[in-house]
This record gives sequence, C-alpha cells and structure tokens, in this order.
Amino acid sequence: MYAGKHVLIIFDDLSKQAEAYRAVSLLLRRPPGREAYPGDVFYLHSRLLERCAKLSDALGAGSMTGLPIIETKANDVSAYIPTNVISITDGQIFLQSDLFNANQRPAVDVGISVSRVGGDAQVKSIKKVSGTLKLELAQYRSLEAFAMFASDLDATSRRQLARGARLTELLRQPQYSPYPVEEQVVSIWAGTKGKLDTLEITDVLRFERELIEHLRRNTKILDTLRSTNVLDDATEADLDKEIDKFITSFQGGKGGTKAGSEQFDALPADEVEQAKIVKPRKRK
Repeated sequence: MYAGKHVLIIFDDLSKQAEAYRAVSLLLRRPPGREAYPGDVFYLHSRLLERCAKLSDALGAGSMTGLPIIETKANDVSAYIPTNVISITDGQIFLQSDLFNANQRPAVDVGISVSRVGGDAQVKSIKKVSGTLKLELAQYRSLEAFAMFASDLDATSRRQLARGARLTELLRQPQYSPYPVEEQVVSIWAGTKGKLDTLEITDVLRFERELIEHLRRNTKILDTLRSTNVLDDATEADLDKEIDKFITSFQGGKGGTKAGSEQFDALPADEVEQAKIVKPRKRK
C-alpha cells in the first residue's frame, strides 16, 4: 500500500476468530458480555478492519480494501458479531442459503444487502438501471412469500411475479464468468423494461447471450456504453429498437419464434377457398 499499490485482504472468517477469542477469554475468566463474548470483541475486529484506507498522493496513493466474511447462524443477520462488523464496514453482501439451495448463484439477498457508498462508486449507466432492478426484486420477494398462501392473484400481481422470476433468472451467473459493465446495463435494462416478459424462463439466459452477440455484431451500442458510461435517451431509443427487432427473430425453446412476433404472407387470391353462406329469410 505504501508503495503505491492496491491491496485486497479477505478475512475468512471473523466468526471463527470471535468464537476462538471467546473461548480463550472464558478460560482466562474474563467477564463475559452479550452471547458470552468479552467486552473488547468489537475492538478486536475494528483494529483489523480500520487499517483499510486510501492513502493520499503524498504517501504514495495506495489503498487497502478489506472483505471480512461472517457466518450467520440460521440466516440471523441481527446476531452480535454480524451487527458489529456491519457497523464497521461500508456495507454488506448477504448470501442466503435458501437462494443457494434453489440454484440461484450468486445467492445474494437484495433486500438485506446494502452499500453506504451507494451510487458514488457506480458509473452513471449502471446507476440508472440498478435502482429499478433492486425495487423490482424486493417487490418480487415480498409478493412471492404472499403468493405461497394466496389461491387467487390479480393480473398485476401475476405480471409482477412473472417479471421477477425472469429477472432472477437473468441474474444467474456462472462461476469465473465476469460480465463487462456495458453488457450488464443492456441485460438489466431489457429485464426491467419488460422485454423478457413474454419469454419462457428457461430461454432467458440464452436470449441474453444471443442478444449481446447481436448487439456486438450489428450495432455500436455496446461501444458507446463502454466509452461514455452514460445511458442517455438516444442510446435507450436505439437499444429499444434493436431489442424489439431481435425479439422477432429469436427462436424459443420449442423451436418457434416468440408468440405474437410471427410474420405471415397473404395467400394468392386464386388459392383462397371461399364458401358463400346464404341465410334463408323467415316468412311473415
């Protein structure tokens, strides 16, 4: 860091460190506090994490970023050690075991995961689309829990559930497969604008891959987003037109184009078989 380089430290994990420190403190007969942890366990973690900083230019302009890992018991983020570490850091990413077991990878719980840095660390294009995405997913999670006990839902709720399921599928990411920012912007924009609503859920990831390839070969939208990091009205209009054009040619999982996008030619007049139907009049 003092040589002008950027350092990343991953603390894996502070839960086990705190438990070991608690065991040693109890053996030394130190006064226990909440959950039998000693009173200085907060200082134990803060003196580690608060070493992470960004140095000034006079000191070399290096930086140190710390990523502490905490294990939650039964997904309880309000326990003593998790809340201690959350109060020290600039945010948290909460990984939920239920999402992981449902094959949602990465299993990020959008409702609990927050950042105190927020949009200050995001480029303008991703900042513009991420707010809508988080709201859509939060509403989907709450409505999904309600739908488990409700037998009849109105049309608006069904549409919201359908879009949320497709957004969740869209966020699945294979291991060791980073996405460029411009591709993230395009995918999230398409999902939040309802471009995926008529697709089968199993076709979402393939649609995303083929759409990105289509934009890369036939347009300069990705180049514009990469160079400017801005999603302006003109770029949105071009993106909307290109996605609509691509949807008409996309082959769904059953081998046909998306429903409602088929193009038909009229038959020649001599091939049209017509029958004249005469309705008899009633006698007075």
